[in-house]
Amino acid sequence: MSDWKLKYSYKYDLAGFCNLFTRSENLIELHKEGYDSFLDMIDARQDLVELAQGMQQAGFDPRVILVSVFDMVDHHGSDIDVLCSLMDQPEKRERLKRYYVEEEQLVTGDVWHSNVEPLLPLLSNMVRYVHEQGFHGYWKEECEPRLKSRIEEFKGPAEEYDVVAEINALLGPEYHLSMDEVTLYVSQFSAPFGTKLRGQSFLADARWKFENMVAIALHELIHPPFSRSRIEEIAEYLWDDDLLQEAFRAQPQSTTYNTPLRFLEEHLTEGAHVYLAEKMGVLDEPLKYLAEHDDGSHVVSVILYHRLKSGIMDRFDSLEGAVEQMVEDGTLVPGDLRKGYRDIYAAAGLEAPF
Repeated sequence: MSDWKLKYSYKYDLAGFCNLFTRSENLIELHKEGYDSFLDMIDARQDLVELAQGMQQAGFDPRVILVSVFDMVDHHGSDIDVLCSLMDQPEKRERLKRYYVEEEQLVTGDVWHSNVEPLLPLLSNMVRYVHEQGFHGYWKEECEPRLKSRIEEFKGPAEEYDVVAEINALLGPEYHLSMDEVTLYVSQFSAPFGTKLRGQSFLADARWKFENMVAIALHELIHPPFSRSRIEEIAEYLWDDDLLQEAFRAQPQSTTYNTPLRFLEEHLTEGAHVYLAEKMGVLDEPLKYLAEHDDGSHVVSVILYHRLKSGIMDRFDSLEGAVEQMVEDGTLVPGDLRKGYRDIYAAAGLEAPF
């Protein structure tokens, strides 16, 4: 069985709170109590509001970068100098560069140097400001007790879900997760996002039911479902498809799936996680979910989910093999995706978003 580790950490709530500088209506609605408590603080720093909004428009929000930074700082206390060390010290930024550019391939080297690295001192200024304006005291008093209580509620349900075994059976021996352990960091300011951390760890919002946490664990631990170099090749092959291009343009502005690799990897991960979530009983109406999530933009997820549901894995020992077969047999071919996608929704008696 999967060994669930249930934790919380101030640094991830600090990172999540900084997203409120975007003044996104959705985020304000989700985190209204925290936003209202610090409205004067946010109003006083229009420069930080403009920074956050500019980042969001460019496809990065403060949370994305700050969570990645804090994940690489092995400190779960409230020493702000330690938390900001990777952003403040140029020689330590090389660790971040290796993570972003080489390990996770989130951005190219050029994008790192021109668009990401220059933001780090500015984001350090942002989190220091929030921390020093009383956020830590607020978090200790208002958030930490809720997080402790929620973790106690999750301990029982966690024993019922063997997510590692299900993921490994789908990914195949070459891509097996290395441990039976799953670490969930519960947060007060993560919604509406789940976030993959290093190793077999992820971040999710405390307001969600544990069944939602299982679905998020499936998604985040599947990333990437197989070799990113092969995913990129398939993405480039499919990229001119009109459905894929329409879905790419329709993504919510806050998403970061801004390259063919990132976009298709998310689709493949989503299709696999939805299939497993339904199998494990933590997701009802998968096609309805895919029609609504991220404005329905994960169109290849629908096609992959349908083939998995139809039993394609009976003939393959890995998701990679199944996807390769879908390319070879014409299920995934540029110019034909829309017909297959619409046929799946029509057969289910549902209206396709595209």
